[in-house]
Amino acid sequence: MKFGGAALADGPAVERVCGIVRDLGGERPIVVVSAHQGVTNLLDSVARAAAGGAVDGDRVRLRHKGLLRQLGLDAELLNRFFAELASLLEGIRVRGRLLAGERDLVLSYGERMSARIVAQALKRTGLRATPVDAFDLGLTTDSNHGAARPLPESGAAVREALRGIPGIPVVTGFLAQDRLGNLTTLGRNGSDLTASLVAEAAGVAELELWKTVGGMMTADPALAPEARLIERLSFEDAGELAAHGADVLHPEALHPARRAGLSVRILDVARTDAPGTRLVPDREDTGPVGIAARRRCLRITLPRDDSAALAGRLSALLARHAVEPAAFSASGASIELLLVPGPATDAVLLDIGRSAVVERDLAQVAVVGRPATGAFEALAGLGVPVLEARFGSDRPSQVFLVPTDDLERAVRGLHAALLAPRVGAAP
Repeated sequence: MKFGGAALADGPAVERVCGIVRDLGGERPIVVVSAHQGVTNLLDSVARAAAGGAVDGDRVRLRHKGLLRQLGLDAELLNRFFAELASLLEGIRVRGRLLAGERDLVLSYGERMSARIVAQALKRTGLRATPVDAFDLGLTTDSNHGAARPLPESGAAVREALRGIPGIPVVTGFLAQDRLGNLTTLGRNGSDLTASLVAEAAGVAELELWKTVGGMMTADPALAPEARLIERLSFEDAGELAAHGADVLHPEALHPARRAGLSVRILDVARTDAPGTRLVPDREDTGPVGIAARRRCLRITLPRDDSAALAGRLSALLARHAVEPAAFSASGASIELLLVPGPATDAVLLDIGRSAVVERDLAQVAVVGRPATGAFEALAGLGVPVLEARFGSDRPSQVFLVPTDDLERAVRGLHAALLAPRVGAAP
């Protein structure tokens, strides 16, 4: 049972999660938790501020002290973590720069403190629970800080470690370690990937991803109010929706679950009796299943200048700043990146230098599922300029780059043209 940050936003939300674990978790569930809502961004902010000369760990401390107070837990439960974080931030301030490994370490305090809070809250309900750092389970990745990828040898170690944990394991999402024992993180929404890896290693029958949404939708309801719940969706299509901007899932989270043949459900913490979305192995050849969107993108174009090593240098640069491109393509004359703006984007652009051509105010919309006829025609009929289109027989998506101001019109128009006649994604 994995619970995201929004599902753990405050004291009442944590208590609701504890009720779900108690009532629906069975004899011995495994619980994976994200940091509380907003905490990862907060930690990223204070880490970057420390590199700029300002140490401000009080905001993190006050956020968690408030949670402890709401839940009636020991006010000193997290003091060790507050002290460690303060020392780490001071070291960053003195050095004047933030190393990728240090950023991972700072961000790790979100999940580590969340696991302690949830475990203590579960104990208050009468359940035996033990907080566990995923890296102590033996979850191992490469050394790509900020977007580390799991290594195949982790499974046996995780399975054996779980057997020795008393009560309900409350495992930190998002975190792992490399082969040298250095802490790593799995990228945004990486707790889904943690849960999938732990579920595979433990040999459970089902993975439940508990969120504050009802499941995967045919589009973002904020852009297309007529969007509907998809009750049945293939792993492949769910991964495509996630890869192109549907924030409900980590793009790679489903690989371990699919490999292990697990049943996967996306469920709503506010409506525990609702069906949610069930993910299944096989795709149905029924045309488009949904539309994903990224509201803001930067397109960066660099001339190759006959340098065969440019792509490798860019990959290393993105890894150093823990930035995952939404798209990366290379031709004979240039390399093109599509980035989602964030705290590290300006640093990336500064390191790339003046040779880059940067286009802003762009958005991306993707039609996911078997290739649909009529997508181009629908956008043209709406008067939406298509600045770039990507297709491919190797992926079940049609991806369009459009001006940001036209995104809502594009999503609603495509949904009406391609998905409105459908009653649901599947019978």
